[in-house]
Amino acid sequence: MKKITTLALFAALVGSSMAQIAGTWTLSPVETSLAVGPAKGDYAWWKVPAAEITGVRACQFDDEVVFNADGSFKMNFQNSTFVEGWQGGSNACGTPVTPHDGTGSYTYKYNATKGTLTLYGKGAYLGLAKVFNGGELSKSADAKDSITYEVSVTGNKMSLDISIGGGYWHFEMSKQMPAINPTGLWKLRPVETSMAVGPAKGDFGWWKVPAAEITGVRACQYDDIYNFEADGTFKNELQGSTFLEGWQGGTFACGTPVAPHDGATAGKWVANKDKGTVTLVGKGSYLGLPKAYNGGELTAPTGAKDTLVYEVSIVADTMKVDIGIGNGAYWHYEMVKTTRPVSGVNNQVVNGLVIYPNPSNGDFNVSLANGGSINVVRVMNLSGQIVKEVSVKSNTAQISATQLAAGAYLISVETNEGTAVQRFIKQ
Repeated sequence: MKKITTLALFAALVGSSMAQIAGTWTLSPVETSLAVGPAKGDYAWWKVPAAEITGVRACQFDDEVVFNADGSFKMNFQNSTFVEGWQGGSNACGTPVTPHDGTGSYTYKYNATKGTLTLYGKGAYLGLAKVFNGGELSKSADAKDSITYEVSVTGNKMSLDISIGGGYWHFEMSKQMPAINPTGLWKLRPVETSMAVGPAKGDFGWWKVPAAEITGVRACQYDDIYNFEADGTFKNELQGSTFLEGWQGGTFACGTPVAPHDGATAGKWVANKDKGTVTLVGKGSYLGLPKAYNGGELTAPTGAKDTLVYEVSIVADTMKVDIGIGNGAYWHYEMVKTTRPVSGVNNQVVNGLVIYPNPSNGDFNVSLANGGSINVVRVMNLSGQIVKEVSVKSNTAQISATQLAAGAYLISVETNEGTAVQRFIKQ
């Protein structure tokens, strides 16, 4: 077993903590997002009225605080925030007052074990500018160099408390989550982590797909298409053959897809950016492996679920998918955007061939994962005229498309196995 040093473990824990809090946060639009009382958890003295959240304090509820992964901290006020009397304001929206105006240089330290979050830099704050450890400011010039909050973070929610001496302020914040838009065609990425499982999310200690299987016995699975239509419909397109496991009556080899996981019936998809999930609705719709569902694994096709919820993140043309199967265990899938073979072209299937990103506003990559060689990459217009040709003689290549006008093209990839043609979009 690989020995893990104390230093390495500490670094891993720190990195994990930073990742948990890194991102852009705003006050949650609820009454307990700004609240104060005589004791922690007691908000008897005051809570922000609901009418103020979208009224006189709207300029405060769009203030952004940014925790960067490198430990730096920023405040973005969009030129306006709620300015109180002690700041020279009239308890209304106005120009942020120095030093609480976001112009300083700030850092932060998050200790998940102790449940503390400390901001460093005069003028840095969360919730309300006046609140500090032990009291409330009466003038801006008395701003503190650091403030420590008691904090708990659960997913995209952050709860903060700070003692002011004889009372507690409470703040609640929400992380701004990136949009999740899987619209398009996807295939499993031809890497070992494209299908992996382990005792915890991100831990692939139980199994990863062997590289030899990707271009071997599972080649029929790596050309399966997961089709997310823009109108919210979803379909598994299995090209007449896919990998069948024992619970499906298969022999762990390519075969005719088994109902209801045969793509015969279209389902629906719904993305939730706040939860970071994509939900498939429709018996037989699935991502990655048909057997994995929320809380377990199927033992027979008849046990297929009507709904599956996946944790999803999409960066450029790569999609990472996780699904908990119970007792903390997770299946993990990785996919890349793809296109269908172009009809009307003498086009051969080349297993393990991936062209990404597609669409692209610049370069694109061509990768062949079966150990073969890419000989020539040609970019053609839709009339078949060659506009760019690159000799490769390798299993990977990066092709510059910056000089191409925006529009649709055909990418012809000549390999030792054959020539494949895919449609390509230059943005």
